[in-house]
Amino acid sequence: MFVRIEGKREQVEDLIRANLETVLGAEAGFLVNVEIALLRPSRPGSTIPDGRISRRTQAAILDEMRARGTVWNGALDDMEFLGRIFDLKSMPSHDSRFDTAEGDIWQHRFNNDDWPQDWVFTDERFGLYDLEQGTFLKFVAEVLHPGVRIDATEQAQLAIAFNDHLGNGGWQLVEDMVLDGRPTYVAERKVHGLGNSVRRIKAVAASLGSGNLYEDLRRLEHIGDTEPGEAIGLAKEIVESCCKLILDDRNVPYPETADIPKLLKLLRGEIEIMPQGIRETAKASNEIRDVLTSLGKIAHALGPIRNAYGKGHGRGRNFKGLEPRHARLAIGAASTFVDFVLDRHRDLATRQRQN
Repeated sequence: MFVRIEGKREQVEDLIRANLETVLGAEAGFLVNVEIALLRPSRPGSTIPDGRISRRTQAAILDEMRARGTVWNGALDDMEFLGRIFDLKSMPSHDSRFDTAEGDIWQHRFNNDDWPQDWVFTDERFGLYDLEQGTFLKFVAEVLHPGVRIDATEQAQLAIAFNDHLGNGGWQLVEDMVLDGRPTYVAERKVHGLGNSVRRIKAVAASLGSGNLYEDLRRLEHIGDTEPGEAIGLAKEIVESCCKLILDDRNVPYPETADIPKLLKLLRGEIEIMPQGIRETAKASNEIRDVLTSLGKIAHALGPIRNAYGKGHGRGRNFKGLEPRHARLAIGAASTFVDFVLDRHRDLATRQRQN
């Protein structure tokens, strides 16, 4: 198909571009670019992106910011923001009155105020559209930093938008530390076997002030299913930590040596599992409790398998270890369990405060 239209490619691109601009409307302010190119399929059997962020992806992120009217430096001034990423004192000035970029930025953004807000996107000294990958990812993460992005809704919307683009190259922005109740972000290669549930319960753990649980979830998010033995061990620890967190918050004592089955038994009497307004003794409540208990037990039951087939017992010539699917089973069960019970615990705590 590409060969057949190659001679008319620019004409077709212009036609598509014109139609897109017509549909969007000139007043929408979107930057439209169309390119017809060869579709390059992955190598046979390969489903993991190669980790390179294309110039097209970088352009898409930057163009999205400009189309949204995002104030890239947020609550910081231009020099404060750019100084986090670039050495402004070593970069040249465009103004003969100054020796460095720091001087002419101050002159034209503060003293004269004659540069537009989006000047940085077209300044060749920074070259955002051709920026080295590591520096570009740092730039994007800084745009989302809580000290820069004061509006929590805008921060969340931009994080989603950026990840939609970054996913094409096998990257994602994941929550790192929490500052003033909101996350900072770091760029990481995508790891298979994890869904939105782990990221969601990280946010819940942070809101409940559980630093240990949050750190375990962060480690799990980082290794994913690439290290099955470690992932299973973490899934087990996360279920234990979750149970103990809730029991502690509800002043329910438990033995220090209590294992997951014992903790689950105590937890069943503390968490309201039925929807608000429906009695806990209503039909099917026992079945729902059994499902939740079973989810928690999966991580516990996989522990002996991990001990038998993990890295800690040496590897003979015919050693067969755990595979990613075993990790995904543990992660999926643990994250579903923790997501539900933490959400119920937080909801109960909110209602009790209101009463």
